[in-house]
Amino acid sequence: MTQISNDEIFKEILPRELLEATYKAVSNFQIRSFYEAKEEILNCGKYSEKEFYDILDAMIDAETERKILMDRLKGQDPLFLTEIAELINDFPPINIVRDVIYLKEQGYIDELVEVKTKKVIKKIKGVEKEVEEKEYFYRYKLKKLEENFKENFFQPVSIIFESGVCCNCGWCSSICPINAINVNADDLEIDKNKCIKCGLCFSVCPRSFQMSELWKAIGVLSKEINYSEKIGPYINAYTATTTIEEIKKVRQDGGIATTILEYLLKNNLVDAIIAVQHSKDLWKPEPVIIEDVKDLYKTSGTKYANSPSLIAIEKAKNYDKIAVVGTPCMMKALVKGELFPSGFPFFNNIKYKIGLFCMEAFSYDNIIKLVKDKFDRDINELTKMNIDKGKFIINLKSGEELKIDLKEIQPYARGNCHFCEDLTSEYADFSVGSIGSQSGYSSVITRTLEADTIFQDMISSGLVEAQNLKDVKPGLGLVQRISVSKKKKCKTVELKKEN
Repeated sequence: MTQISNDEIFKEILPRELLEATYKAVSNFQIRSFYEAKEEILNCGKYSEKEFYDILDAMIDAETERKILMDRLKGQDPLFLTEIAELINDFPPINIVRDVIYLKEQGYIDELVEVKTKKVIKKIKGVEKEVEEKEYFYRYKLKKLEENFKENFFQPVSIIFESGVCCNCGWCSSICPINAINVNADDLEIDKNKCIKCGLCFSVCPRSFQMSELWKAIGVLSKEINYSEKIGPYINAYTATTTIEEIKKVRQDGGIATTILEYLLKNNLVDAIIAVQHSKDLWKPEPVIIEDVKDLYKTSGTKYANSPSLIAIEKAKNYDKIAVVGTPCMMKALVKGELFPSGFPFFNNIKYKIGLFCMEAFSYDNIIKLVKDKFDRDINELTKMNIDKGKFIINLKSGEELKIDLKEIQPYARGNCHFCEDLTSEYADFSVGSIGSQSGYSSVITRTLEADTIFQDMISSGLVEAQNLKDVKPGLGLVQRISVSKKKKCKTVELKKEN
């Protein structure tokens, strides 16, 4: 969905207008910071000189495009993103909606929110009741800028961490052009002596600024994809189970994520996979790069503790094609890195994103505490953890299975997970989880045509057995209900202001 082509992007723009827009573009603080730090960036070695200029050129092109877009928006009434994309045809629709959101964050555009209330009939605990529901409508209008106007300066992502909303995905660490950011599962540190204040880390952070309206607009504008307010863009939804015996031995539910990854490796669609496996401390996950199917099974099963998986992206630069497995916040981060600040991906070898359903994650220390407090067991006694039918379940080496209500584990969840509205990894290519499917099966949502073609081939090849998720119980309806519930409970991100 986020493939953006810059070929001949300005072919319809008059030379004089293009020259004036480019002149204005190069005053952008991100472009200046990045260019002025060229020597430091190249000495760091993360980006080659060619990569440096590819990134810089793309940033200038995108900023030039935004200056032209601002001229087109002068005098326009507030419009929806889709209306702006249809009105202005100088650039591809995806570029337009991307640019409007970024201009809003830069301070050039106002986002105007209209709230409407409607009454609907809902079944609550088996009884139909009339309830009120709020609908939100977002329109965008160019600001009237004062003479002393200055565009917003994007702070380093330390502001995200200090505000208590960082998901510790590790993406900023991989992106940072001078390796000033260090991230682990619980902490984030920036070397202030190294930081060049380019704001790239903030641009790609999944918790910096919202992009749900952008993603909705892209979904609506695409003629190939269905868009659902409940589960995002998708092609098809399945319930499926693997037929591969080796995967059955280690799977969490249907073994589908592992089966997809094996298919990608065996068919040379990827050279490597970024996933997580148990570290030397059992149940404490660590990011790993998998090249061989024989190592893939070590990554099977859910690890409920957080892992900064995206720190491994940088280490996978030398592979031509990789797949990344992760939680919704990680999938959102990867898409942000494709769209912002320029539509030019920092790492163009990421070919497939496999997103996992996720209500919330836990710190490793809290997993240990949870097992001790609620089950009176040591973490090393466990062979499996799972969530099913409103219960948190553990399986022990003794063969016992113990369970408690999900509400009892809420106090142990990471507080920063409450700022995530995404249950089903809406920004992934494949989304996989247990919700909606029977025991031994996984729910699978394909979100691109290519992903659906791959999954259909897996079915026809006999690698998985699958049905339409709408045709089973509890099925797609349950996925949608829980997804909506998570969206409603999501807290608003409020960043602390710098002193």
